[in-house]
Amino acid sequence: MAIWNVDLTTEDGALNAAQLGGLACFIGATLAFFGAMMILGLGAGSGELRAALFDASAMLVEIVLFVVAGVRLRAGKGSVWGSVAAMALVIELAIKLLTFAIVGVLLDTILLIGVINGLRGIRALGRIDLRPADAAEIFN
Repeated sequence: MAIWNVDLTTEDGALNAAQLGGLACFIGATLAFFGAMMILGLGAGSGELRAALFDASAMLVEIVLFVVAGVRLRAGKGSVWGSVAAMALVIELAIKLLTFAIVGVLLDTILLIGVINGLRGIRALGRIDLRPADAAEIFN
């Protein structure tokens, strides 16, 4: 299944899209963690440890946000957490556009597409009315 072409007409497709959004959130959390470690390492090496600790603790909020959103999206729920994670990615994307960070723009765009498709999958899961009898009808 391609990241930009998601089949939301079936329950399986919608759940896969939601789980893809969760994976995108986990990748975003991992990238934020490595960024925080880099900030701490560079700050400790340059003698600006207090500023580095402040920046890393601010990034901890983003890491927790992405992890919680990822867990909720993987469960097929969490439209609020997913929306907040998408907004955080939009803000991060805007900052990276202003600083001409081309690789960061590409990564954030791919992650944003994944999170938005996860939100679409959650919304589709709420609309699909598949009863157990209908699910058993598929195999007959």
